[in-house]
Amino acid sequence: MPNQIGIRMSSGEIALLKKVSHARGEDVSDFVRRAIKSELARLSYLSSNEKKALGIRSEPIVGRQEN
Repeated sequence: MPNQIGIRMSSGEIALLKKVSHARGEDVSDFVRRAIKSELARLSYLSSNEKKALGIRSEPIVGRQEN
């Protein structure tokens, strides 16, 4: 059985989340999971293949010098 977490959001944020999820044709849980995975990918915590599947481009960190 999958684990669950709880978060606190304002009623306005919840209403917007439901509205956007519905407009995208997905349930709130799927939307939130994808949003979290996208942020983890953007922060480079996921593999290149997972980033690609989420539509996240792998770019070098600005200001980082390669040796």
